Amino acid sequence: MRTSRGRAWLGWLPCCLAAALPPCGPTAAADPPRSATDPLARAVVDSLASSPRTKPAEMLDAAIRAADVEAFDVASRYLAQLGAALEQAGDDAPGVLADLGDVTDPAALRRLERTLGPQDADAVPLLRAIQAEATRRRHDPERLRQDAAALASDSAGVRQAAAERLARAGVDALPALVDVLQDDSADNATARRMARWVVREIGTPARQPLLAWLGTDDVAHWPGVIEALAAGLLPADDADTAPPDFDAFLLAPALVPNTPPAARDRAIALLQRLAARRGDHAGETPPGHDRAIALLSHRLDAVLSIDGLPAADHLLLEPVRDPAAAPAAAGATVERLVWNPQAGRLERLAVPPHVARAMEAQHLARDLAALAATEPEAVRLVLLARLEALLAAGGDPLTVLDRVAPGQLRSALTGPDGFDVEAAADVLERAASSGLTTAAVAAARVIAAAGADDVPLSPRVRRQLLRAMTVPDGPLQFEAARALARAAGDRPYRGASRVVEILTHAATATGEDVAVVAHPDAAVRESLATGLSRYGYRAEKVATGREAILAARAGVDTVLVVVASRIGVPSAFETVQLIQGQPVGDVPPVLVVVDPLDDAARGCHLTTLLLTLSDTDCVGITDRMDSLFLPRIDPVSGAAVGPPRFPDVLATVAGPRAVDPATRRTRAAQRRARASQALGLLADLGRRGWDVSAAETTARLALASAAEPAPRDLFTPSLALLATIGSPQAQQAVLREAERSDLPEKTRRVALAGFAGSVRRHGILLESGPLQEAYARYNRARSPTDRDVAAAILDVLETPLRHACPAPADAARPRQPR
Repeated sequence: MRTSRGRAWLGWLPCCLAAALPPCGPTAAADPPRSATDPLARAVVDSLASSPRTKPAEMLDAAIRAADVEAFDVASRYLAQLGAALEQAGDDAPGVLADLGDVTDPAALRRLERTLGPQDADAVPLLRAIQAEATRRRHDPERLRQDAAALASDSAGVRQAAAERLARAGVDALPALVDVLQDDSADNATARRMARWVVREIGTPARQPLLAWLGTDDVAHWPGVIEALAAGLLPADDADTAPPDFDAFLLAPALVPNTPPAARDRAIALLQRLAARRGDHAGETPPGHDRAIALLSHRLDAVLSIDGLPAADHLLLEPVRDPAAAPAAAGATVERLVWNPQAGRLERLAVPPHVARAMEAQHLARDLAALAATEPEAVRLVLLARLEALLAAGGDPLTVLDRVAPGQLRSALTGPDGFDVEAAADVLERAASSGLTTAAVAAARVIAAAGADDVPLSPRVRRQLLRAMTVPDGPLQFEAARALARAAGDRPYRGASRVVEILTHAATATGEDVAVVAHPDAAVRESLATGLSRYGYRAEKVATGREAILAARAGVDTVLVVVASRIGVPSAFETVQLIQGQPVGDVPPVLVVVDPLDDAARGCHLTTLLLTLSDTDCVGITDRMDSLFLPRIDPVSGAAVGPPRFPDVLATVAGPRAVDPATRRTRAAQRRARASQALGLLADLGRRGWDVSAAETTARLALASAAEPAPRDLFTPSLALLATIGSPQAQQAVLREAERSDLPEKTRRVALAGFAGSVRRHGILLESGPLQEAYARYNRARSPTDRDVAAAILDVLETPLRHACPAPADAARPRQPR
């Protein structure tokens, strides 16, 4: 088999095609179709056999006609003839394939592949090769440039054929068309007219790549880009108008002083034509400097909002059958074309929606900066756009803040007059209200660092941080509370108790995923808890809606709530509402489980439930059949016929990443890291005189979890927190850790220092029983290590007494050495 200039089209054809070719000629298609009694099929086959098919296009047309009447054997033989002709073409085969794709309706090719594929699998590679080669040649940059040059031909037929080929190429033809539209010479008038027609034929898809091109530093091509935009926005034969706020993208080219005259004149002309199309004759066109900044700010504000997020095609997402494959299902993307000046072409990028939004926002922010905007509103929007672009370029939003250096975050929030904490707080508030929670968290971190280094935060910044703590997002609430704890100064100020509440809730993390199971039937509760345990959840089992609400709010590790549809006190709908309205931490997704009789027609319980919960976010309805958590089994053969449904059900409600094991581990580790920081912050507040007694139980539980073989990241901060709380229970918890002889020496010294700090700060709060046990422990110690540990404890206990009643110099030793 020969190769064709190193191209791989022959790899798409079955290797046995050439070896098993049927005889060529009209008799090859003389066999009757499968539906031989169908007069129409018989007539089509006879018509095809009446004249020889010697050209590739004729063979492909015959195959399509035969397949349309279900004469699949005849269609396969014509395709085999086509394969033989391609083998004979040798190095010219790619061109023959591309010609076939150009002259054949793409829908007919896809229909032939769909209908003939199940009957003849060898035909599929050939049909796909035809489509691929036609697409490749249609979008080849060199061929597009040749077609663009042919627009200036003296032959009307050549011009029209080239224009039609460019129109079929779509947005890939824009670079060649822009080059044509840039030439203002009189000799190029015909080519420009044809290029404008092609841009109008491409239509709305041309706007995004042209605007993206206008947002680059390729100023030399701006005149042609603006001319192409004018051709697409202002056709002469219909009433199409520009989309809202489209003028904002033309303001910088029209008003920035150092814009090349050709680009500036075209931008001004397009703005005037758009104003005339809208009937806007009252205002100045182009607008003045202040009006231009206001228009750009309005557009940028609209982009940096929830409505500015491009919609991804979620119908392309596959069901989640394997939790480990969830990241692939989570990749809902939008297509964006970006101009690559080095390669001289538009490149297609599949980016997440938030990255596409950041790209458009960065374009508008650059234009505002070029216009030297100094208005506070415009400056804040530019800072937010820069911050969002920095975070979007950092990759996964879940871990981007761990990769971006604090200096980069501060630099992104530095305006023309330098860094300002109040400006950063304005950016935080705007980001939080627009749903840009990652940017809001980054701004809160910068504020915390700046306030700790310089002066305490102003009352205005404190109020903005307090408002950020009302946003139902756990990381944002924690970062805002952290900034207030570090930089807001000492109490009293309004909302200070909210800081302790947020930090206490964050400190409840232990690094595991907790699912609350609420069902009135104990057997069903146990069954659901067992199923959830298969996916790594620790189940908290309750019987009523009230208990479910309290359990969901009890700790930050609650990542899922499963509620029975007929639960009471309160009802399932009221339980869902109260869970979604919880004031602290993230709102967990809720699965409402229906029982076997809930879908009975009498009472319409399931219908009512569906209508009631249809407008509620992060809530799904599912059954509790065995296939929810276990593979589906064929009752006849006993073989597994399908995976468990739980991953897909949860992915539908909370997103595919909620079932990804790697993502769950990352989120759990982040919650535990925030818990360690929260305990340390609460300990610092306690040393500064704040009342942190509400965190005592949380600190004792954290101390107990840190005593396990897990990483001891919670041990030191929880000890420090307990040492600042003046209660017997807190002091005794610290004493228990200080008395442990099985701890490493360094850890035991930390516990002893914490106990000494508690006694020094609050005095001895222990009851007589623990005190007597401390002395008895010293007396019955047998090993030197145990005796040293007990002696250190007694030294701490006797220190206050020695300070109050100093002993004479010649007094006996309080404990005789052995």
